[in-house]
Amino acid sequence: MTRSTQRETVSRISFSLKPSLQKEFDRVSSLMGYNERSKAIQIAIQNLIGDYALKADSETTATGTILILYAHHARGVDSKLTDIGHTHRQVIASSLHIHQDEENCFDVIVVKGKVRDIVELEKDLRKLEGVRQLKYSYLVVNK
Repeated sequence: MTRSTQRETVSRISFSLKPSLQKEFDRVSSLMGYNERSKAIQIAIQNLIGDYALKADSETTATGTILILYAHHARGVDSKLTDIGHTHRQVIASSLHIHQDEENCFDVIVVKGKVRDIVELEKDLRKLEGVRQLKYSYLVVNK
């Protein structure tokens, strides 16, 4: 199977920033490992567009993670997590379970699918007794 490697042309734009904001942006982007200001701005713009796409269209396809910290002694939480995983298997690509300490377990769930289906999984996970924290991060993958 051959893959098209067509490069997009680049457009040059300019915009204004307060000097303090530019200084902070340069500092942070350098700490994050960006060698070029343009690359850092491109990533920031892509993230802005992706965040909007996630909120604007529940049919958008996304890939990401759901992080869950829960009390492993909570009644039936492990079996309920398994049941939820089976119910939402169409969007769960993988999962990882970590015994955090004597009281807590930590799960990482990798998801891929329609945002509406991923959000339903999130809702079911939030309802579980014993869930102490739940965070998510999704990216829209352009086709």
